[in-house]
Amino acid sequence: MKFTDIRYLRTEKLIFDAFAKLLSEKPYEKITVQDIADEAMINRATFYAHYADKDDLQQGIQKQVLQQMSDMIDAAQIATGERVKVKRAEKLLTEFYHGLERNSAISKIVLRSISQEVMQENFGRLMHEKYDHLLEKLNVTESGEQVPTEFIVAYLTSIFSGTLFWWIKSNFSMPAKELARLVLTLISNGHLTVMGVIIDRED
Repeated sequence: MKFTDIRYLRTEKLIFDAFAKLLSEKPYEKITVQDIADEAMINRATFYAHYADKDDLQQGIQKQVLQQMSDMIDAAQIATGERVKVKRAEKLLTEFYHGLERNSAISKIVLRSISQEVMQENFGRLMHEKYDHLLEKLNVTESGEQVPTEFIVAYLTSIFSGTLFWWIKSNFSMPAKELARLVLTLISNGHLTVMGVIIDRED
């Protein structure tokens, strides 16, 4: 890595940390670029070399988290046909949680500037992108009526986003590995099997 790359990444961290601290003190709407620059101890020109404005910063962080989520639920790694590899999914989810824990500033920005509803919608889109081949085969019925696929996606994504926001709010009170195991246990013990998804618990 070049020195300029290291310096760029160091400045990124200063901006993220400053933004996270400011979000703990006042609403997003009241934060200015000057506030972020002052808190990060950089000048405005340096900030603008990284982001067009605070909205661009927020969107950049959202994209970064979404990319991590996309990598985490990569269908090629955890699903084959109608079979889901739970142990592999647990490993990837643990890595995702560890990443958020290591970058706590990003996690706090997600918590304070992105609503749980938006996170759930974004995760739902990723579910469709990665698992449409699996979702379209689901045939869940209740009292003879078919349960809409969108309802199932909303239900699963609400579990993921709800527990994620709880974990960040609790200041990562539960170890990442334990959280991943618990979330997947809740989902796989009944929720996926009732949908006709085959659960593979082998390594």
